[in-house]
Amino acid sequence: MTKKQKWYSLSIKEIEKYLNTDLNAGLKSSDIQKIQKKFGRNLFDKKRDFGLLGKIFSQFKSPLIFILLIAGIITFFLKEYSDSIVIFLALFINTFIGTFQENKASNAFDKLSKLQQKQATVIRDGKKSVILAEDLVPGDLVVLNSGMFIPADLRLIEEKNLLINESVLTGEWADVVKETKVTASSLADKSLNKQINMVWMGTTVSSGNALGVVVEIGDKTEIGKIAQSLNLVKEEKTPIKESLEKLAKFLSILVLVVLAVIFFLGLVRGESVTEMLIIAIAMAVAVMPEGLPIAVTSVLAVGMSNILKKGGLVRNLLAAETLGSTTYILTDKTGTLTEAKMHLDKVYTWNFINDGGNQDDEDLIKMAVLSSDAFIDEGNQAPDNLIVRGRPIEKAIILAGIEHGFTQDDLFNDRERLDFHSFESKNGFSASLNKDKKRNKLYVSGIPEMILEKSKFIYHNGKEKKMTRKALEHFLKTQKQKSLDGVRFIALAYKKVDWEKIPNLDREENQDNLNDLVFVGLLAFSDPIRADVKESIKKAQMAGTHVVMVTGDNPNTASKIAEEVGIIKKGDKILTGAEIEEMRDSELFEELKTVRVFARMNPSQKLRLSKILQKNGEVVAMTGDGVNDAPALQGADIGIVMESGTEVSKEASDLILLGGDFSTITFAIEEGRRLIDNLKKILGYLLSTSFAEFLIIGGALLVGLPLPILPTQILWSNIIQEGLMNFTFVFEPGEKDLMKRNPSSMKKNNILTKELKMMIFTVGLSAGIFLLLVYLFIMQTNMTMEKIRTIMFASVSLGTVFFSISFKSFHLSFWKINIFSNKYLIFSLLISMFFLFIALFVPPVRDMLSLVKLTGGEIILLGIIGIFNFAIIELSKYFVFRRARLSNIL
Repeated sequence: MTKKQKWYSLSIKEIEKYLNTDLNAGLKSSDIQKIQKKFGRNLFDKKRDFGLLGKIFSQFKSPLIFILLIAGIITFFLKEYSDSIVIFLALFINTFIGTFQENKASNAFDKLSKLQQKQATVIRDGKKSVILAEDLVPGDLVVLNSGMFIPADLRLIEEKNLLINESVLTGEWADVVKETKVTASSLADKSLNKQINMVWMGTTVSSGNALGVVVEIGDKTEIGKIAQSLNLVKEEKTPIKESLEKLAKFLSILVLVVLAVIFFLGLVRGESVTEMLIIAIAMAVAVMPEGLPIAVTSVLAVGMSNILKKGGLVRNLLAAETLGSTTYILTDKTGTLTEAKMHLDKVYTWNFINDGGNQDDEDLIKMAVLSSDAFIDEGNQAPDNLIVRGRPIEKAIILAGIEHGFTQDDLFNDRERLDFHSFESKNGFSASLNKDKKRNKLYVSGIPEMILEKSKFIYHNGKEKKMTRKALEHFLKTQKQKSLDGVRFIALAYKKVDWEKIPNLDREENQDNLNDLVFVGLLAFSDPIRADVKESIKKAQMAGTHVVMVTGDNPNTASKIAEEVGIIKKGDKILTGAEIEEMRDSELFEELKTVRVFARMNPSQKLRLSKILQKNGEVVAMTGDGVNDAPALQGADIGIVMESGTEVSKEASDLILLGGDFSTITFAIEEGRRLIDNLKKILGYLLSTSFAEFLIIGGALLVGLPLPILPTQILWSNIIQEGLMNFTFVFEPGEKDLMKRNPSSMKKNNILTKELKMMIFTVGLSAGIFLLLVYLFIMQTNMTMEKIRTIMFASVSLGTVFFSISFKSFHLSFWKINIFSNKYLIFSLLISMFFLFIALFVPPVRDMLSLVKLTGGEIILLGIIGIFNFAIIELSKYFVFRRARLSNIL
């Protein structure tokens, strides 16, 4: 197989011969390993990854690391060996911490990526099975249905009303019509969209179904060639990350300007160039918030990993940022509020309703099985562990057939399927065309009201009879009564036809083909409500998030389930899709303020609800799983899809519910709030400590006093002692009132809030001025300069410890904070205190840092300074956040 093979120009027979495959039964499983050895796996070659070594070298892209390296070299050649040792030790520790953080975040993202593997439905050995897309080989037969992701470059063998979205390749959103005939156009070789019998890896099936044979995999696919030509993956930039990177750059420039002024003033005072250079470097280390970008990435990565542990796969960083500010959840019913474990409870035929008999029950179930698009996966685990694939209701039908002693394959032996029209929520039905004894039959299943409306006849005791008003009313009454118990219904009917292929029933001119159906009966399904869903909804509501059920189900069924889970109370207003069609957007928004259940809704109406809410400033999370839900999922702030959803809906989503549980959504909102909270804590901690140190050193220089703390001491305090501190807030657990705060306070564009800016300024200013006054006071004593600097060094070091404790909560006083709730913080505090102990009491280190031994009385003085400093930080926090604390509680 060569790169330049023109697959579009070959006939189906030529394709079969060239690939040495069987276009009916597919490849033999025994041949797969041999083919895979020849062509490789269906994966792209990754760009070279230098692993841990690469991450270490990437740290030197940081201006801070580069400055420290140059400073270390300069001080070494100037024979300032003590300074040089401290600088290189600081360089090592900062590089180690940066590498550790980046590696942890990278591992978290790798784990998330592995869970987003694609699957493909193939025919091998004449049987359908679902495999990982990366295991596909040339010659594999791939089944395509509406909503699927195309897992390789395929040559079409069969198709039914197939429309493909190729925007990922061409940039054009208009769906492309596909055919199976050989393409003879002279332009086909130059233009992919002219190759109408080919479908491309990475594109998606908008509607219809098809069968294709794999012709190219991995790097040889069209999208693989593009990936190889780019050969890079750009780092995802999110609003928070971009804004904080801009803040870090702004502060860095501001600091450099101030340092230039300080450097000049020092030279004017007669200080040596070397000393002032080291002072400038030390000041830069003290105030440049270099830990911000990696801290942001780490917080988001850890948040996404925590959500994953609860059964939610967050597909992008932007969603992780947005989750905490969600104000509306537009949720479906099946799979999120219920367990998606559909079971066929009962069938209602006219024989049962009118005569109390059951002789038509088996016929109804057989017809339902014939019309289902679910199938039994007879892959490698067969026959020990058979898996039924398909939508929950369709799977329930197949399982009901097995319980009654027959499978779909058994029925297809006598009534072979000729064609199939997939279910789409906008139409409300699916149709299967099967051979029968005399004439072919079209089996139609879907929304009962629609099927009944199109039925002219009724199936009774194995015969077709004229539909009567009495029968029609009884079926509608049965559906209404049982729906009040939360039962879900579909109806089944059939029609004898002479077709060999189903006409395109999506077209208006073909709608008459569904008239004059023979109504067979209703199938009633139960789906248990999830055990913890009521508590999860209550928790979301307490968090200020409005939970709204938006479903395609019958209003009675929707109402019953909504009452049971606590979305509405009995008698609350419910709106249907038909009713909202009559409303203007402004009217509908007013209804959305109070109405919590919308029934018989189609995807376009879901999208409309989402857009109206967003237009009015709400942050919307929406669930969905069908191909037609994709626009609504993509349009919402957070699109949520079940793991069983179509590939199209998954691609449009931000959060995949691996277990389909609503409690995962509530947890994701809580985790989103926690990570926004922790980002604020990291930002507040880094900037306020930097501001305080800048004031102490800058203030002393401005009034003409000696440096209160030497450059090597600053480096020891900021990098060696404080290095792990900003990272500890990544793991800070959520505060108790987290889910009682106003969602608007958690918006992603609201990180550096007015209160946080005031906190940084007030706390930094208060602590900085206090320690500067302490310095001015002890300068009036008889202490030596070395002893004064030792006290100031210890005071600044203790200050960073007190900052970290205080910043565990903006809203609680320190005596109400559980300091042991974050083991990483405890570890970091112990490490910090350990290094402070070494600096003060280990003679070689003490001498290297130009420190002196403190007496017992001086250590007590140090404790008093620390307590006063801590009290000032706490008082500043209290006054800044007192008003904010009251406004944030709902």
